[in-house]
Amino acid sequence: MNIPKGVTIAGVFVKIIREDLRDEDHHPKGYFGYYSHERRVIAIDKGLTPAAARDTIRHEMIHAALAMSGLDHLEHFEEEAVVRCMEEIFFPAYERFLRNLNRKKT
Repeated sequence: MNIPKGVTIAGVFVKIIREDLRDEDHHPKGYFGYYSHERRVIAIDKGLTPAAARDTIRHEMIHAALAMSGLDHLEHFEEEAVVRCMEEIFFPAYERFLRNLNRKKT
């Protein structure tokens, strides 16, 4: 999977990079990615499969959107719950929309 160099969220360009996130000195074990609002960077682990990389980028894009909307003041566990809820609601609906759109084209 070709990872884009970045994505625009709410009119702001956010760079996407790959890092070794298994380094426990810098990142807690088990992190697949993170969003840095100060740096405007989404970082994903170098070792992720293409599907996991896609899912992680989508997940971190929601964190970025929350931060840009001023809604990043929650505790980490609260924000993570909001992001996971949004993932479960938005992405399945969007994927159904794309499938239906593609069916109408044929």
